[in-house]
Amino acid sequence: MSGCEQFVTAKGGMDCIICGKGHPVLGGLCADCLQERRRFIDVPEFTQLLTCAHCGSVVIGKRWMEPRPLEEELAEAAKRATNVGDVEGADIVLGVKVKLLNDNNADAEVTATIMFGKKSITQTAKTRVRIRRMVCERCSKIHGKYFEAVLQVRASGRKLSDDELRDIAANVHELASDKGKSTREEFISKEEVVDGGLDFQLGTIYRAKAIAKALASHFGGKITESSKLAGNKLGKELFRVTFLVRLPELKKGDFARLEERVLLVTHVSSKGISATDLLSGESRVLDDKEVEVTRRLGGPELVEEAVVLQARRPEVQVMDPASFRPVSIVAPEWFWKSIKTPESVRIVKVGEDVHLVPGFL
Repeated sequence: MSGCEQFVTAKGGMDCIICGKGHPVLGGLCADCLQERRRFIDVPEFTQLLTCAHCGSVVIGKRWMEPRPLEEELAEAAKRATNVGDVEGADIVLGVKVKLLNDNNADAEVTATIMFGKKSITQTAKTRVRIRRMVCERCSKIHGKYFEAVLQVRASGRKLSDDELRDIAANVHELASDKGKSTREEFISKEEVVDGGLDFQLGTIYRAKAIAKALASHFGGKITESSKLAGNKLGKELFRVTFLVRLPELKKGDFARLEERVLLVTHVSSKGISATDLLSGESRVLDDKEVEVTRRLGGPELVEEAVVLQARRPEVQVMDPASFRPVSIVAPEWFWKSIKTPESVRIVKVGEDVHLVPGFL
């Protein structure tokens, strides 16, 4: 077959030069005769799919790429091995059926639909795809314990809670595997729960820094950065960088004392700590000096349920769940916004004082 042929549609009384019946679509031949006499696709007897034995990524061209399901990768390998004739003006669509024979081999049948205007022909070809397993550069680094940066997450004056440990680990893994922003050079080579926090070893300094910023923004806290010489490569010094994200002592749901006020922490982020005064019901962001002198009292474990005996502005009377004695509490404005007085409320005891706890905790 010539390198480039242009198909023509029948005009006037033109007929196929072979059978004399059909209308010619290419080189004077009708679709049926063209199907019998010309091949438009060709595949080798064998082709191969290079895949990583650890992560399943595949080689396309000269690059390792993130994997799709194995059957899709086998089909694409067969397509890449298919030599398609260049027929100007014709549309050629390839389809592949794959049958996996064992862990190392699959048979692929390539079907080409060649469309000449409203006429079309179909041709098939078969190849065996051999699956060759290697180790990609990324997995080689991971299994070789390679890393460029350490990300440490700690909290000031306390250990991270189990919930925080889970949330932080989930965030780090999500950010490290963000397909829209990460590359194959960015990975977590080690993760470790240490006394008081979490440590991660990451493949690139850039990704570790980005994750540190994201954690500080989401959970609140400050970042400190340090580096040390790790060696040299081709005469260039190589450094390992450590990013420490230190979360504040206070977290959402904590109760704290600031001077004579008892506060409920409602939000923690890089922009500051928001808290509600349990006596007045007012909410605001604490400044840095206030955060320094604020003392944590505890978390949600301090909350108790108390039965409401009566409510009349400005006080609500509840039954102490421990002593079963009536206790009068000055209720903030948020309590009186309810159309109906609740049967029970949540309270927190601080010394001799008892405070109502808002429902948004």
